[in-house]
Amino acid sequence: MLTRWLPTVSKPFRLAPYLALLSLSYLSLGVTIPAMSLIVISKGFSLSRLSLAMIVFSLSVMAFEVPSGIYADAKGRRKSFALGLVLSLIGTLLLFSSSFLLLCAGFACTGIGRAYASGSLDALMIERGQRAGKKLEDIVFALDVNSGISLSVGSLLGGLLLSLGAQLDNLTSLVLLARVFLVALSSLLLFLLIPKETQTPEEAFTFKAQANALVSALSSSPFLLAFSLSVLVQGVLLASLEGYWQPYLKQLLVSDSQLWILGLISASVFAVSVLGSMMGKRLLSHMRPPLVYCLAFAGIFALQLMLSRSHTIIQFLLFYELIYLLLGMVSVVGMYLLNKKASDAVRTSLVSVSSFCLQTGGLLANLLATVVFLGGGISRYWVITALGGLGMISILSVWLLQRTPRT
Repeated sequence: MLTRWLPTVSKPFRLAPYLALLSLSYLSLGVTIPAMSLIVISKGFSLSRLSLAMIVFSLSVMAFEVPSGIYADAKGRRKSFALGLVLSLIGTLLLFSSSFLLLCAGFACTGIGRAYASGSLDALMIERGQRAGKKLEDIVFALDVNSGISLSVGSLLGGLLLSLGAQLDNLTSLVLLARVFLVALSSLLLFLLIPKETQTPEEAFTFKAQANALVSALSSSPFLLAFSLSVLVQGVLLASLEGYWQPYLKQLLVSDSQLWILGLISASVFAVSVLGSMMGKRLLSHMRPPLVYCLAFAGIFALQLMLSRSHTIIQFLLFYELIYLLLGMVSVVGMYLLNKKASDAVRTSLVSVSSFCLQTGGLLANLLATVVFLGGGISRYWVITALGGLGMISILSVWLLQRTPRT
């Protein structure tokens, strides 16, 4: 099959410019992680207004996730990434406002920008890297480690800037200024470091034709359907953990003087997930990738069952860190499997479908939580999600193992 997007220059391919640009993008995202809710709360708005703003953000990302992937494959991944940066910059500038309507508009623009930027440059890097003779497993490992480290550093920087902002009586201004700088710098470096794309006349697709190509790719590949469902299951898992581990652990603490443990765990899971990515990359050359993927998934849900029964801080730390070790493994192996199966023509679209499934899983997890919490607590909620996850992965494993081509 002809490659749709070709660089207009013949410079030798190097990973470094792509990773540097993606690192800046993840830094700009990470710096806002500790401050997302405070952007609204610090301006005097209520928790109900905060919820509304977060809903606007989430729905904006979900609504444009798949269309943005189709746009990137049809019109160009570099162009999609640039559009995402522009929208993110506009959205961030709106977040300086004290008007709730403008804040919501800012979160909407930021969400849409995130949808257009996510996955587009990654797909371009994978396509060009493979064409230059790079191994797929090396590329996806570099992408996974780069995102983990950049998000971790960005989060730490965001926390520091919040502390400085509190001393200046403007809690989130420094965080937003840092994000504006990082996004603007990313926009500049995109045009300086990443070669332009040109489309061959034989493969000039309209948006509708590209959407049809995506539907055709999914309908003709049972593996891709099964993989997408497994990502949805992962979304349920992540939402069930990330949304409720703090209140569960807080119940195990002797006093509030031990709350520093929450910060320690938040920082450590990034390092542990990078270690898991390293383990996953090594296992790719020794075991069938789909087998590694399915076994790691099953192990995660088994650990979640144990986590739901942890009664000491040590037990909680052990099980929680092991879960993120396996999640790092699932991340790099899953990215490898998806890109191994995906053709260049629909690569970004398929990544967007995965992102949409991940967020849909998170939405389903929160809906389930509202029902479970009517008559139970976090422990029961984790038991239900773990057992349901084990059941789903057991079914999908048969499908994935049968339908996945050997490497």
